Amino acid sequence: SRSNSSLFSKMTTTNPDKIIFNHSETPTTRRILIRNPTNNVFILKVVPTSSSVISTDASNIMLKPRNFVPVNITVKTTAIPLFEYESHALNIYARPYSTANHKCIQEWIANSGTENLKQRMQSLTIKVSKEYSARDTVVDLPGSAQDVEPTIWAQNSRPDCPLDMDTNTAMLFDADCLTAQAIDPADTRFTPTGSSCGAIAGWAMATAAEWLHLPVAMGVN
Repeated sequence: SRSNSSLFSKMTTTNPDKIIFNHSETPTTRRILIRNPTNNVFILKVVPTSSSVISTDASNIMLKPRNFVPVNITVKTTAIPLFEYESHALNIYARPYSTANHKCIQEWIANSGTENLKQRMQSLTIKVSKEYSARDTVVDLPGSAQDVEPTIWAQNSRPDCPLDMDTNTAMLFDADCLTAQAIDPADTRFTPTGSSCGAIAGWAMATAAEWLHLPVAMGVN
């Protein structure tokens, strides 16, 4: 990858969706400039829909923050049938890189067909036409790709994942709660005994049915 402040002076708002190639008897080469204006390191995979029609000089790329990388694309326009002039494309996939997903990125790079739509930053249709064919096409990260990925460190019981080594299992919500005494529907009020009332004595326990007919003070000596 390369760093050039002038290349980042005018940032595009959207990425183009096609590259135009003029019909030619010989293979034609155009260039894609992939810019990384973010503060993240990205790993790129450049995947053509047909390797017999489209070839690139780079397929796996690490792009550092505030850098760009040129990728040359060569298309054999004679290998594209007349009614399939827009049937091929160049897909660019991108994933943010960190030490947390290093092993996952290694497997992703080593195995083809592991890409998904969340990782695809841009799909550039190869269009064979008589229109003007620009030498360079600029695309910016992250494009349509997600620039944040979850880490599975805390979910694994591995010795090299120390995030949850000293974590204790939480107690149940009611582990230290005491069960309350059952409420007797017949005994709704308990009045103090004579010894605890001092001068007032004679209070007694009454049932709910009795409270409907008796005064509050049932007897005072």
